[in-house]
Amino acid sequence: MDLLTSIDPTGTSSSSNDPYHPSFFELIAQDQLNQLLKPATRYVLSFLAQRNPRYLLKIFNNFDEFYYALMLAIESHYLRVWGSSFSENFYGLKRRRRPALSTSRGSSAGGHTSVSLAASEALRPKEIRTSLFFLVVLPYLQSKLRELWERNGGGLDELSDQLFDDDQGLGPRARRVEQQPTSRRERVKKKLLAIFKTGYPYIGVLYQLWLLSYNVGYLFDRTPYWRPWLWFMRVDVRRMGGGDGPRRPILPRDPPNPLREPLRTLLVLGRTSPRILFESLKYALPASIFFFKFLEWWYGPENPGVRRTGSGNDPNNPSGSEDSILPPPKILPPHPKGILFRKQQEEGSYVDPKILTRSSPQDDEEEEEEEEEEEKVSWRTERPLIHNSCPLCGQTPINNPAVLESGYVFCYTCVHHHLSKSSRCPVTLLEIVGGTEGVRKVLG
Repeated sequence: MDLLTSIDPTGTSSSSNDPYHPSFFELIAQDQLNQLLKPATRYVLSFLAQRNPRYLLKIFNNFDEFYYALMLAIESHYLRVWGSSFSENFYGLKRRRRPALSTSRGSSAGGHTSVSLAASEALRPKEIRTSLFFLVVLPYLQSKLRELWERNGGGLDELSDQLFDDDQGLGPRARRVEQQPTSRRERVKKKLLAIFKTGYPYIGVLYQLWLLSYNVGYLFDRTPYWRPWLWFMRVDVRRMGGGDGPRRPILPRDPPNPLREPLRTLLVLGRTSPRILFESLKYALPASIFFFKFLEWWYGPENPGVRRTGSGNDPNNPSGSEDSILPPPKILPPHPKGILFRKQQEEGSYVDPKILTRSSPQDDEEEEEEEEEEEKVSWRTERPLIHNSCPLCGQTPINNPAVLESGYVFCYTCVHHHLSKSSRCPVTLLEIVGGTEGVRKVLG
């Protein structure tokens, strides 16, 4: 058989002749959806519990019980009404009891056979209860066993538990005597717990290999069952057809008139509201995904709407009719004692930056005196600032450019030599965190 036949049902094989045979992708997708429901619900509940801890904190602390009780009601509704789990119904799948005859032979027997065959394929209460056990009860037990295993060390031995113990003064024999259980019941309990801590990972690996064997068997069309418990129940997963509808009416067939019988209408709504709520979940799930993705885009940097002013108070956009992108941050002005500063006598503000070259010191003592008396520094030459020129040496173009936190670019050797003596930007006197480690080379 072609391997892609179980993945793509449009292939040419025996399984592709059955249009209701689900592909491998559909079963994997519904299984992943079922696994993602719990962490998504936990995240939403934790977000709401932070804002309403008085009412939701207790529910969040008992999340497993709350979630699986909710899933028990949801899965019970979908199994009784649609004959499928919630995730299977979301992908248009259903469960059926495998008939004694094949579908092709049953359909060729006569017109009444298809009706009786559909009735015989419907899940009975026994299959519904068994399905609920494997859909809800078994995952709940697995989560509790996982929690117990992690709470008791997750397979760590006693030596690793005592690695960071405060009682390091006691010898290993004294610690063993101190931790020895007193009663026989406690000793048996501790022994069983140690066996569980050691054997739980191996049991989990064997369980996953068991499921993998059925997945591979279904992929190669060796078995019609997706899961081993489906083989035990003799129930397989199929696609829904055009005539597959709810097996129970969701709304009453003869609803009362709300104007003539208001009380009866309220009773009917109260009785059918759980079914309506459960049915709306499969439509609310994609709507919620779209809503959260929309919020992520709306508050993300890709959305130009967050940069839209929409008012006439913006001096860059007085009309408010066009989009106004956030302006770039203002340039950090040079410090009065920085290299590029030159005070304008009339207005009392700095003008276009100038490159000022300071006379080189004769020795280290003169350099220390210049640092102590910065106001008395004498500048020898002064040149206008040229584009792509280093503020320290004036070389054009900048040799191996490097930028600081202040936004000014220098030659790498010049700024590295400057920061090795002073941890401040030579232009703005901004403190550079890390000194020479704060230099970032400009590539390209």
